[in-house]
Amino acid sequence: MTKTSHRHHGITVKVGQVEVTKLGVPRFSPHDAYHLIMSLTWPQFFAGAITVYLLANLVFATVYFLGDHAINNAATFSDCFFFSVETLATVGYGNMSPATFYGHCVATLEILSGMLSMAVITSLVFARFSKPTARILFSRVAVISPYNGVPTLMLRVANQRRSYIVEAAASLVLVRDEETPDGHSLTRFYDLKLERARSPMFALSWQIMHRIDEASPLHGVTAEAIRDGDMRLAVTLSGVDEIFAAGITARHSYSHEDILFERRFVDIFSEGDNPRHTYVDLGRFHDLEAEAPATEISAG
Repeated sequence: MTKTSHRHHGITVKVGQVEVTKLGVPRFSPHDAYHLIMSLTWPQFFAGAITVYLLANLVFATVYFLGDHAINNAATFSDCFFFSVETLATVGYGNMSPATFYGHCVATLEILSGMLSMAVITSLVFARFSKPTARILFSRVAVISPYNGVPTLMLRVANQRRSYIVEAAASLVLVRDEETPDGHSLTRFYDLKLERARSPMFALSWQIMHRIDEASPLHGVTAEAIRDGDMRLAVTLSGVDEIFAAGITARHSYSHEDILFERRFVDIFSEGDNPRHTYVDLGRFHDLEAEAPATEISAG
């Protein structure tokens, strides 16, 4: 892998704990405007909408002001600005009105712009509200500890909503850098077979497990090998939200520092006074406890 010392412009993507910049592509394309708007947070979205609204009124106010008394009873730039606000919203208070043909033409253009922009803003707000999202909690770390006598890689996820995720499916990928025999450095991806990769109704907690046997890409690996090889894990969970009847996806990544040996997750399930009532303590979701020491992974 070559090093780039000077600063380049491009698109930056966060892959786990690493930021990767894609060079040779523009930062923004008009074709990506809708995607960009949908990816903004709500504060960013409203801040952008207010900024565009104010700029539009400033532009129209300037056009009105440059005309020769285009508006009746408008003496200052602020009068033109507030007349623009009233016109863009298709409301008027009767005090100011277009006075010339020029003023009527600008007002017509602004009213048309106001109606179109209102339709666009309404559709964007509806699209953002109706967009299904997943509230999936991923454990902060993944652990490797014996399970049924076989070293097993484990992490867990939880559904933080009341609704079910129907036909939930999980996938786990190992990412590691390898040297080829001819000296090239490559990043390779290995699909890790899961004990249970599907849950018909995901409502509570799900422990995702991969048995490290002879067929596993992790067979014989040690904590030092994980660190030296900069091994990472990428987990993806997808399914259908029963409320929206729409697909949702959540993802998480673990760096080599997040893969721990000789640890296991604590039990978060407990029974209440009513035998038919069970509690899931997500406050202890990330808690670990010690496991028997292990220096190297084998088939057991």
